[in-house]
Amino acid sequence: MSGRGGATGATVEILKDQVEHTVICTAPVKTGGSWDVTVTVPPGPVSLVAEQFIGSGDHSGRSQARGFKIRPPQLSDIKTEFLTTPVAGVKFSGVGHNGATVEITVVSGPGGTAPPAVQVRNGQWETTATNWLYGTYTLSAVQKVPDNANGWIPSLPYTFDVVRAVPPPTHVKYTVDDRTPIFTGNGENGATIVITGVAGNPVDVPDASVNAGSWSTRATAPWAPVNSRSIEVVQKIGTATSAYVEIKVTIENLASPTEVAYSVTGYTPTFTGMGIVGATIHVLDAGNNDVTLPVLLTRPGWSISASAWGPTKLQKVFVVHKKDELTSTPVELNVSIALLAPEITRVTVDELQAQVAGTCWAGAVVTLKFSDSVDLHQPDVINGSWVFKRPTPFTPPEEYTVTATQTFADLEPSPPASRQFAVKLPTPQITGPDDEADVWRDFTVKGDKGYNGATMQLRDAQHGWNLGEPKVLTENGGWSIDLTGQAFGRYTIDAQQKLNQGESERSEPRVFEVVLVPPVILVPVENGNLPRTSTLSGWAMPGGRVEVWLMDAAVPLLTNIPVGDDGSWKAEVTKLPVGAKTIWARQTFDRWTSKDSQPLNYNVVPAAPFIETPATDEHIGRRVVVSGFGVPGDRVTVRLGDATHSVLGLSPVLEDRTWSVTVEFDQPGGLYALVAVASCDGFDSADSAARPVVLGTYQPPIDAPAQGQWVSHPVGFKGRGRPGVGRVVSWFSPDQVWASDLPVTGGAWQGEAQQSLPQGGQWCRFRQSITDVADGATVSDWIESKRFESVPPVAEP
Repeated sequence: MSGRGGATGATVEILKDQVEHTVICTAPVKTGGSWDVTVTVPPGPVSLVAEQFIGSGDHSGRSQARGFKIRPPQLSDIKTEFLTTPVAGVKFSGVGHNGATVEITVVSGPGGTAPPAVQVRNGQWETTATNWLYGTYTLSAVQKVPDNANGWIPSLPYTFDVVRAVPPPTHVKYTVDDRTPIFTGNGENGATIVITGVAGNPVDVPDASVNAGSWSTRATAPWAPVNSRSIEVVQKIGTATSAYVEIKVTIENLASPTEVAYSVTGYTPTFTGMGIVGATIHVLDAGNNDVTLPVLLTRPGWSISASAWGPTKLQKVFVVHKKDELTSTPVELNVSIALLAPEITRVTVDELQAQVAGTCWAGAVVTLKFSDSVDLHQPDVINGSWVFKRPTPFTPPEEYTVTATQTFADLEPSPPASRQFAVKLPTPQITGPDDEADVWRDFTVKGDKGYNGATMQLRDAQHGWNLGEPKVLTENGGWSIDLTGQAFGRYTIDAQQKLNQGESERSEPRVFEVVLVPPVILVPVENGNLPRTSTLSGWAMPGGRVEVWLMDAAVPLLTNIPVGDDGSWKAEVTKLPVGAKTIWARQTFDRWTSKDSQPLNYNVVPAAPFIETPATDEHIGRRVVVSGFGVPGDRVTVRLGDATHSVLGLSPVLEDRTWSVTVEFDQPGGLYALVAVASCDGFDSADSAARPVVLGTYQPPIDAPAQGQWVSHPVGFKGRGRPGVGRVVSWFSPDQVWASDLPVTGGAWQGEAQQSLPQGGQWCRFRQSITDVADGATVSDWIESKRFESVPPVAEP
């Protein structure tokens, strides 16, 4: 309160009007006469006056009375409680001014009557409203006191909101029928139950109405298997929605197959178990791939065979039900398939060798062991098959056992497979005589496949008796038995060998005939060469007679040729014309006549010519005459006998049987051999005996006597040459030596005649040995001087 008109130094008192002097409060007067004071009075109507006084002096008169309406305090912290009795009741309570009346009005809301006004007693009040709908209300509350004039003094209004929330449904449960959830519970009559997933996601469950306090709703379709799916359930009344009730829903998967097991036949696993009729059984690998064909179950029990897997260890498979796009929890199996014993399909015995063949798992390692050895063998495996031939032969006769096992990856070795086989002595083979051959009474039976230490016996298979003596063999392979004095006739023989208590199979029979055989022609040989006059020879029956025939001849070429005691025969044929010939022979003995021998082809060729000059090892020069003897009409070719076979010249053989060839050499000096060959009608003779000569082609020049020089005894000779020793001879006879043993040094030589030279025109010849080995030459050619005149010596005065 405030005022003016106060006296300086005075104190203003505030008093109740019409009441004895009751001071409510005081305040000093301010300069200028104003004053103000804070007054505290209880709620309700009040009339106040003011007095002033100074010190202990008198009080002034009272001011004009001023009336006030004092409001009660504003309400606060109003408590709200929702009641079940009365139905839809709401109780409000709080603290107020004693004696005041609390009044609550509905500002806004879904509907409902305000609670009755109520008086505050002992500082507390409460009032209840009924039949309130669910929703949010805005309320205004005041407390008021009488103004003693049939009116009220209200407090400032207190506005607050009240929410009557829809209660969540209760006793919410679910059951599952064929994977379809059914939800039930209790709620407010007339409410609508709404079921969603988290954050309101739809779950295909229809809304439900609450009747008689309960509700029920079923999902429109089966749910996929799920574990603890969060579901939110609310009830709605009008526009109000309750808080949600969360429940966890689990939809079980398809039941897993039961009694799942497997068995193995060979390398093929078969899976068995119990399942759900109408579902499909799948056997899956770790990559979720089917390892067998799926089976739709028409009865609970099931069995599925896979294709052949082969050996494996702890291979994981998973067996599941599948139905309506659902898959059960898998049943895990660890499948192990042991290696089977390899199969020995055959043992082929070939004499002392045995070849073992078989099958196994592709990629496995097969190990073989034979009963006679501790050695182990591992054959090559190709696409699951193997073949092995032991390099070491077996010893006959004996029974053997081969054992085979296989290993693969880290699996246990397979059980063993074994097979017995017998090794017998090899069956002999007869290789000679040839089948259906004609043989002489003394002949040798030859064969193969013999065994060292065995006894070989020949047998006359036609009559069943032995032929010849048994023979103990000293080596493997080839063998022979001599038979002598066999009677003429047809034979069928076989051979058998024995060792200890065992014996071989008999050989294939060999058929031949003991006959007077054709004679053998040894000379000539097939396609060989013989001269016109030559000796034919061969072998035949001792004491017999041989005749030789020439193809297309009406009479024998040779006849009545005696055969010596050693079986040899020979006879000379003369003057056969040159050319290709075919001959054969037959023989007679007592009353027997042989067949013709096989035709033999050979060539009649000229006889080899004879070289008469130059003489053996004769020194010859660059030009020389080669001569000799031959058959008139033949043509002689002279050539070198070295690897080049260089032809040096040709000459016909004259009627006097002579021939001669002038040869010009362009080869370097050295040792050579001359060979002559005779030819006629395209046929060549054999080479003549080689005639070794020493060729000298180096020609040392003669410088003195010079051409036309007159010389007298002693005549001096000189010239040039290569290191060696020379001699000077007469031009008309190399045996007439004029100067000998002339050393050639420094490239020159000289000497004097050792005798007087014939008077008149003369020539001399010079030849030297060569020792410098520069080109292999050992002697020079003869060199002839120019003509000079030999005159008598001049007498001294």
